[in-house]
Amino acid sequence: METKLEVSMSSLTDDLIVEILSRLPVKSFCRFQCVCKSWLAFSSDPHYRQKLSRTPFGFLYQTYDDASFHLARLPSSDREIYTILGFVRPECPLDLVDCSNGLLLCYPPDDKPYITVISDAFVCNPATQEWMALPKTVLGPAVTENDLILCFDPLWSQHFYVFNFQRTPTSVDGYSTEVKVFFSEDSTWSCCLWETEDLFCGDSCFINGVLYVRHFWDHELLVLNAPEVCTQWLNDRIIQLPGFPYVPETFNCFDGCICPSSGVLCYAQQELDGYMLRIWSLEDPDRWVVKHRLSMVNVFGRDMLLRANEEGLWYFDYDIQAFDLERELVILVDRIDDRKGSFSISAGKGSQIQNIPSNSKIYHRRFYVPYYGKIPAFFRRDDDGLFRFGALWGSV
Repeated sequence: METKLEVSMSSLTDDLIVEILSRLPVKSFCRFQCVCKSWLAFSSDPHYRQKLSRTPFGFLYQTYDDASFHLARLPSSDREIYTILGFVRPECPLDLVDCSNGLLLCYPPDDKPYITVISDAFVCNPATQEWMALPKTVLGPAVTENDLILCFDPLWSQHFYVFNFQRTPTSVDGYSTEVKVFFSEDSTWSCCLWETEDLFCGDSCFINGVLYVRHFWDHELLVLNAPEVCTQWLNDRIIQLPGFPYVPETFNCFDGCICPSSGVLCYAQQELDGYMLRIWSLEDPDRWVVKHRLSMVNVFGRDMLLRANEEGLWYFDYDIQAFDLERELVILVDRIDDRKGSFSISAGKGSQIQNIPSNSKIYHRRFYVPYYGKIPAFFRRDDDGLFRFGALWGSV
């Protein structure tokens, strides 16, 4: 007589349940969070949420004639994500402004190249379909440009920030920049916490409570520590990037790419001939260490990877869009054939990941990593037409 063994979920340890949940596709995981309170708690627990799926499986892009967002899938990625943000504003198309660890910062399309009205911006999570609108902030002069940077690191805090680099042109062909910060913890904007005349508006990364922002043309990074709600001034410093600077009078291309990896800031840049690519990690406050030196010789099927345009400015045949050292992938864009592909660091080979229309705008060279944990500040629209703000409910 055969004995039938039955195992109930109550007999499984938390570690085993988290191991099972970590292997589920995104949509299935979101559904299973509703099974019981203990399963929902796993996604918010600081210990267990590190084990749940945080692997980049694509990067977001948006075409000029399509209001929805799309994911360029990475090799061997079989997960799905909801990227049509109809749960935020079904009647209004949105532009993708920024992305940080699964959260998106969006804004209604405008014919101006910069944001002027902060109150129209939204922060949302496609994985959980939660969102909130940013409240109004103190407006600057009529010609003020608002450069918004979304900062969220779930391993550091469940609250997020939005840094507003509010720039005003000066009379001497320069800019005066004030930095204000939105705190999701109490849904307020700060007054000016930092100011400068330098133009910091390049790529950015937020890691362990520290914001890194590229200078527009100088080969350096601005480093700002995330403030407390009662902070009166931001702690700042400047660090130099490794490699060599792309002087505007000589080069006409992107100056490398910054990305986080395992809680550390990393930087990738082509060498002067374009045949090799280096990746550094920031091991100390200002000490860069070379982690990889990769050959690009056989990736694109061409002997020449550095060219000069009609104005005599040099540019590389390819741009570095993003990289992930844990997954050992580098995302590259072939500027000659307009192809987007991935390069395997371990195998030393490249492969095309997806055909993306040439008129598409790829967001800020960032991987998209879904986040399923609870964000206290978010709203959610339910089937009965109600919004939730934390534990509060209200009709619309």
